[in-house]
Amino acid sequence: MANPNPTQARQTKRARRRSSPGTLEEARALLWRALTRAGELLEEEDPALSIKAIHAVSQGAAAYARIVEIGELEARIAALEGQTGEEEAGPTPGPRLGRGAA
Repeated sequence: MANPNPTQARQTKRARRRSSPGTLEEARALLWRALTRAGELLEEEDPALSIKAIHAVSQGAAAYARIVEIGELEARIAALEGQTGEEEAGPTPGPRLGRGAA
């Protein structure tokens, strides 16, 4: 049955679009569950299902590795931002130039 109030229907649709897309940790946990399930299917009698499971594991493992890597990089960035936040409290020495900078 269609919603008799088109304004309310539009607002509901907007609210669904604005909802949070999820966190990296939620995606990691979901992908891990999918990988373990696909791993269980590797030993199936049906060769077509086993081949699909092999493909799922290979694709899922690559995605899982990227998610873990991104999580580690985010942690490193947060740690570096914390260090620079402490330095900003003191006097600013100016830009740091690396070796070979003119």
